[in-house]
Amino acid sequence: MLRRAKSRLQGGLMTNRFFPEKQITNVPVARPVSSRVMGWLAAIGVAGALLSCGFVISARQHFEAVSVGYQSEELRRQSGQLEERLRQLELDYARASSPVEIERRAQKLGLGPDKKATDKLANGNANRKDKR
Repeated sequence: MLRRAKSRLQGGLMTNRFFPEKQITNVPVARPVSSRVMGWLAAIGVAGALLSCGFVISARQHFEAVSVGYQSEELRRQSGQLEERLRQLELDYARASSPVEIERRAQKLGLGPDKKATDKLANGNANRKDKR
């Protein structure tokens, strides 16, 4: 039995059983596309586009909020530094403008109180005390 099947295959009797060389041309089937389907596809497309835009806008706002947070933190730090600098400058100004410091600097530069002016002030103050 196997010998007969083998001989048939070798002899070429069953090689063209399914006709593989035959060209089959099918007639294209043209189905009308329902306007209902097109409406649903358009609605789904619009909804998807709106949803995508919403996600993009939301992500943009999130990243903007994070950026603003970092900027505000930097400004807070800078404000603290400037306040500290202001306190330091006010302290330096108070020291420099004190009468004791002004007198010390004047003496250092060789500017002392004028003897005539101090004598007049001393005499004027003494005269006033006497009149009382």
